[in-house]
Amino acid sequence: MMNYIWSGMICIGIIFACINHNLAGFTDGLLDSCTRAVEFVIGLAGVMAVWTGIMKIAERSGLIDLAAKKVMPLIKYLFPKENDKETIALIMMSFTANIFGAGNSATVFSLKVMERLDNQNNHNSVANNSMCMFIALSMSMVQLVPITVIQIRTQLGSQDSASVIVPSIIVGLISMAASVIVCKFYEYKGVK
Repeated sequence: MMNYIWSGMICIGIIFACINHNLAGFTDGLLDSCTRAVEFVIGLAGVMAVWTGIMKIAERSGLIDLAAKKVMPLIKYLFPKENDKETIALIMMSFTANIFGAGNSATVFSLKVMERLDNQNNHNSVANNSMCMFIALSMSMVQLVPITVIQIRTQLGSQDSASVIVPSIIVGLISMAASVIVCKFYEYKGVK
């Protein structure tokens, strides 16, 4: 689908450039955008590499295990029917990666969690409560340091790119609370 959208946008741009007799401007803009996109991706990859390394250090030092023990009662409340320790560990790793802003690392764990939850759900076409709760929380997870947003703001010349940290934490907590409330409401109502 995205291929069609991008192809359509490029075709429309070429048509308007031809109509306005500014094909050279279109070409310059296209090449400039490609250059800036590569610079942005390289800068973002560096930040992601740092945070992925920090996550590995936290994992090997036992910090993640310590955090998992502290929040286990909360995990058992959110996923009451989940008894598989490996699935719970993967949930914790996904949430921890999201909280520390390493979204790319969280994706790997999230896919593994959903695969395990889908196996437990017998590959049913309807998601169970645990699957819905996990997706809702993953999508609304608070980030202590929203590195992607900070990186974008820095590259676009923001004077105080880190000023989004406190507002994003507040909004993240509100959206997480709303996600839990909605999921638990439908769980208690008996909707799968």
